[in-house]
Amino acid sequence: MKERITFVHPQGIEVDPELLEVNANHLQGPSVKTIRETRLTVGVDELPTGLASLLQQYRDISIRWASPFTYDTVEPFTSRLSPGLHVFFTPTGENAEHDQLKLCTALQAFGSIDCMSAESFTSRGEGQPINPSTATFHQALEDMSTFINWATKEICSEEDSVCHSQVEALSTAVNLYISWDSTLQILRLSSLSPLVEQSISALRSSNRRTEVGIFCRDTAPNQKPHEIGVSGMLTVLGEEKKPSGTLFGFASRHRVGDVAFSSQFIFPTGLHPTLQLKLSSNQPPLTDNECGIYAYLTLPRAIFADRYQLAEELFLASKNLTGLRYTSLPVDLEAPVFTTKTWGSRVLLQLAPPHANSNEPETWTAEVPLHLRYLEPSVSGKVDIEVPYPAVFWACESSADADFSNNPFDRTRLGYDGLFGERTVFWHATPQPTSGNRTMTSISVPVLKEHGASLVGVGTAAAVALGFAWVLWKLAAVFAVSGHGRMSSEAQMESKKDK
Repeated sequence: MKERITFVHPQGIEVDPELLEVNANHLQGPSVKTIRETRLTVGVDELPTGLASLLQQYRDISIRWASPFTYDTVEPFTSRLSPGLHVFFTPTGENAEHDQLKLCTALQAFGSIDCMSAESFTSRGEGQPINPSTATFHQALEDMSTFINWATKEICSEEDSVCHSQVEALSTAVNLYISWDSTLQILRLSSLSPLVEQSISALRSSNRRTEVGIFCRDTAPNQKPHEIGVSGMLTVLGEEKKPSGTLFGFASRHRVGDVAFSSQFIFPTGLHPTLQLKLSSNQPPLTDNECGIYAYLTLPRAIFADRYQLAEELFLASKNLTGLRYTSLPVDLEAPVFTTKTWGSRVLLQLAPPHANSNEPETWTAEVPLHLRYLEPSVSGKVDIEVPYPAVFWACESSADADFSNNPFDRTRLGYDGLFGERTVFWHATPQPTSGNRTMTSISVPVLKEHGASLVGVGTAAAVALGFAWVLWKLAAVFAVSGHGRMSSEAQMESKKDK
């Protein structure tokens, strides 16, 4: 088992190596404004038997969680996801339905995950997928509390205090990434804490190799435009008595874009709400590259986008949209939410920023038309739902010699990255809520009141009964006039003439 703990602080903040205390099992330093990533790489033979047996049934599994609260970060940890729990996986066998249900059972470690129906996962899409997952799933998940309780009991032994400490640290994490690779037979787990004031501290357990890095953004020798550099100190606990200096560069597919955005519904919303994205800049990050700006929406089952409506070019242009590039399937355009079993849908939209007339950034908006499903009745006559903020980014083609495999902090299998080429660089926009600190957009949906639902049922039944009675009455009236089984007067006269 290998462990890597990485601290990255912004430029202008210095960490004095003389203030670092290093021994065989512990590194302790000053308190600084920094982010922290903890990454574990575990071989299949080091996993609990039940978990190892489950993983062997899948070619790959990617579980991603993002906090619904805003947070600050620095490069190279700049990839963004919509809030919630994201699952992508490819089974090795042909019994996909059985594999989905087994994985869903395991996902209950995160809480009450609504995926036990065979139709819960989406398994196909429409657009330009390059490397799509076989099956995907998403559900809102506020925090990691249930997973922390599960991991404390099922993963950590009672005597492993370091394991317990690391699991408890997930309570302050804003990201959790879990990846299973059947080719390498390894499971990777990484968590990220936000950019806040925190102490530089790392503990080593006897059953793992622990490497600790303390870095700051810098410029490496012969650094290329598509690369970033870091410098700082690196040490392996139990092998080195003091940190050694290091400076290196690498290509990064995720960068920080100089743009912020907010998301809100235009009022009045009705059953066909419009999601408005307000962006702080229309300037692309690179002027000599082919770049486009996109919004990758993750929509719960209560709300959806109509791909046919988003195919009308003139309509899109009026909303500052270029086109619909991808949508997951199936998406039933008529079904109410209580008969819809699919978790929801994902949509990739290319936005159309106004032309830049100067070097100064301009604020602009894009509008995404959406549709609400009919929801179950409630006592108040309204139901509040939340839609996660989309991931908004500029996607630019990098140079032909970009090699992202050398990035030790790279993050893949995010959903949208599989819809672009391997050399695409994502310049991420920073979400900024219009109020509060939650990156969730709320909408109040009008529904039938519960006390009126029974009246509607009775009224509907009465209307049907009255309609049926009216039809019977009309038929009886016709029979009374013309008779049944008798010839008309004209037919009787014709019969007499024949005689």
